[in-house]
Amino acid sequence: MGVAMSDDRFFDQLRRDARPLRYEPDAVRVQRLEAAVRERVAGEPATVAQLLAMWFRPLAASLAALALAAALAVGFSGRNNDFSMEPVEVSVAGGSYSVAD
Repeated sequence: MGVAMSDDRFFDQLRRDARPLRYEPDAVRVQRLEAAVRERVAGEPATVAQLLAMWFRPLAASLAALALAAALAVGFSGRNNDFSMEPVEVSVAGGSYSVAD
């Protein structure tokens, strides 16, 4: 067992209780993971088109989401303007006042 980072009994008990929950892969999975990392590192470098695609796709998705949000906001604000055309009656100190655009 490694060196404890705290002398507090709570953390020691917590570490003991969490030990069965740890994920410790077997040797086969470790080898597969190492091979996948080596293959990815040793693979061909990305082309300019691939680099642009890696940047453009998230950018396009973000702009599309922003455009959708703007379209929804304009649509809902248009609906609310229809209701604002009606005059509002306000009564103050016995007097009745009409408020309209």
